[in-house]
Amino acid sequence: MKKTNMLCKLTGLMLALMLLMSAALGGAAEAAIPADGTYEGCANGMGGELTVSVTVEGGRIADVQIGGHGETPGISDPALEQIPAAIVAAQSTGVEAVAGATVTSEAIKSAVEAALSGEGPAQATELEIVIEPDVIVVGAGMAGLVASVRAAELGANVLVLEQNYRVGGSANTAGGSISGAGYNIQRVAGIEDSAEAFYNDFVTMGGGEQNMNTEIARVHAERSGEAINWLQDDVGVEFSDQVDSGGYLTMNTFRVTYTAGGASSGGGLYFVNALMDKLQGFIDAGRAQLCLDTLVTDVLLDDAGNVTGVKVDDLEIAAPSTIIATGGYGYCERWLKEFNFTNITSNDPNTAIGSGYDFARTAGAAFDNMDYCSCYGGSVPVSGFQASLRCNINYNGAIWVNTAGERVFNEPAATSMDKRTVWRTADQNVIYVVLSEGMITGDSPMFTGMMSNSAAFTNEEKIAELIEGGYMFKADTLEELGGMIGADGLAQTVAKYNEDVAAGEDSVFGRTDNLVAFEEGPYYAVYTVPYLMMTAGGPRINGQAQLMREDGTAVGGAYLAGEIIGSANVAGHNTIGGIGHGLCATWGRIAAESAVANAGM
Repeated sequence: MKKTNMLCKLTGLMLALMLLMSAALGGAAEAAIPADGTYEGCANGMGGELTVSVTVEGGRIADVQIGGHGETPGISDPALEQIPAAIVAAQSTGVEAVAGATVTSEAIKSAVEAALSGEGPAQATELEIVIEPDVIVVGAGMAGLVASVRAAELGANVLVLEQNYRVGGSANTAGGSISGAGYNIQRVAGIEDSAEAFYNDFVTMGGGEQNMNTEIARVHAERSGEAINWLQDDVGVEFSDQVDSGGYLTMNTFRVTYTAGGASSGGGLYFVNALMDKLQGFIDAGRAQLCLDTLVTDVLLDDAGNVTGVKVDDLEIAAPSTIIATGGYGYCERWLKEFNFTNITSNDPNTAIGSGYDFARTAGAAFDNMDYCSCYGGSVPVSGFQASLRCNINYNGAIWVNTAGERVFNEPAATSMDKRTVWRTADQNVIYVVLSEGMITGDSPMFTGMMSNSAAFTNEEKIAELIEGGYMFKADTLEELGGMIGADGLAQTVAKYNEDVAAGEDSVFGRTDNLVAFEEGPYYAVYTVPYLMMTAGGPRINGQAQLMREDGTAVGGAYLAGEIIGSANVAGHNTIGGIGHGLCATWGRIAAESAVANAGM
């Protein structure tokens, strides 16, 4: 078999499992202290490998230094600063994780344990393909896991290639919601539903059939319920009995349910863990192989433009069928700026690099709904492209203005759809949150963290920091503030708003809630841009999940599953609760069934 270099999969997986187990038990185990010297170790954090250097002197831990890492600035900083000092003070890794940066905290502790054990950094090893694959699955997020398990169930030999050090993708930190029509939990709850009703909600809530791929929308509505039943009955995912309309736009029927982990972050792990347990059985039986830390760099094409396998660096791996389940392009600034935004930050996992879109483009695929991308408002881009800080955009009387200084909406009445439209369509995608000194109160935080750190920040310290960094502006007059942000109309806008507040009626947008006048200065403006958590457009597929070209022909051997399909292509221009996991479950199964049939199984 051909081989190629890769990071050690076993070491990375074991350290990741140690990290998760340690977090669940409330702290890392104490490490034995070796002879005096300097030792290196590594573990995986939120952004991949994190290395440490540990100095032992006189039989004690004298120093812990953080080496290379890919952790998110701002979010991980407290852990990077506090955990090494805490380990030295306690002479143990059994110290408490920093709230809001648990994964980074546990990674540092695991890396120190690895260093003191003499294990050292993970070494490069050889990738050896030990099965002859009928189906290659690119990506081991929820969609890839579903596709892998289903394909193996149907008798195929399955090779799963995942660029990250762990499986699960964004489902590792997502809530546990999923939507469908006519599944067992829904029936037990006494809710009558049908595929036709689900499809009609796509049409009415998504802005009409012109906004979607009607073929795959109907297939999704028809097969979503059976996918949820399969997850529960065959895979063993533990679900709650809750059924509701979800956390976004309200559908006409309750059809969103949840894992036992619920809607909050971490609920998605119930999908990941059950699917991985199932896949492990096929791995143990020699029917599947999982390769972590393995980045697919391209697809292989025959003379007719059909996909015949994939490349991992210079290694070519052939198979009759390839399932692309790489997720969206939410962490690829290049794709986002090509189709969607001038300014944008990402709350997506850093593995959502858009590689599957590159593969589809290489294969000559058509793309749909790429001009539509769901987003959220209020990110302060202190960490560049990586979203890490969010402004409370409805803060105590604040108004939103565009780069011309004009108000853009009835701020307190804005729905999530309204907010994303405001930030998505604004000039340069920039909105300023404007307020006066009298609106700021010490007990109401104006800023909170994002990603794994959702802690609130002290207003006084954060305002000073943002002013110094050029993300917040302060002036004694509105004219001066408008000049600072290049919005000449700001003073006139606020004067009109103050007149309306005095009259008790917002004559521009009809705002009635939280009408607070801008009194004496100083005045403030916070520079905000959108952030996103999921992309909505994608390569075109047919009802069998097969990749399609613009001329209506199918790309042989290529199938898609999960977010890469594009939620807008199924559900139109909206966000329906549970649609993300629904795309993974429904299309993971469909792609697997089509891929296995194509492989002649």
